[in-house]
Amino acid sequence: MSASHNFSAADIISANIEGIERGLKIAMVQLQTELRVTLSKKGSGAGYFGGSKGKGSFRTRSAPGEPPAVDTGTLRNSVQSKPQYIAGTGMTSIVLTGLVAGVNKDARIPRWLEYGTSRMKARPFIAPSLAVVRPSVAATISDQMQRSIKRMQTRAMKAAQ
Repeated sequence: MSASHNFSAADIISANIEGIERGLKIAMVQLQTELRVTLSKKGSGAGYFGGSKGKGSFRTRSAPGEPPAVDTGTLRNSVQSKPQYIAGTGMTSIVLTGLVAGVNKDARIPRWLEYGTSRMKARPFIAPSLAVVRPSVAATISDQMQRSIKRMQTRAMKAAQ
């Protein structure tokens, strides 16, 4: 016995949107993970004694062009993302909501590290992390779209029984 199903365009679009959203969520988690890995690397620049009056533990700065070295871990721990509804489109987008560091959660610090300032050369960490994740994003979204279509077909077959 064979079964046939008529899927409306709305059902197919809904399944595709679900797949895109799932794929983006997976990609954002991959980006978060890669950012944390990048921000966990030890510095390869000059060494110094930290703390008050240089009497603290020995630390290694990051070299210009390398990701920032871990000091307190505040920047690494501040990497966050969350789904954000896009008004009027009916879609959800995943946005990187947090890259803030410092006691007062100063959002300028990550920008200074990524692009540098007049007194400090850049220590990029976002661009290298994106470069690692970017090649797999399209495949992840495509896979999740196919899975969503299969889920739609499975639900339709169960409803027909």
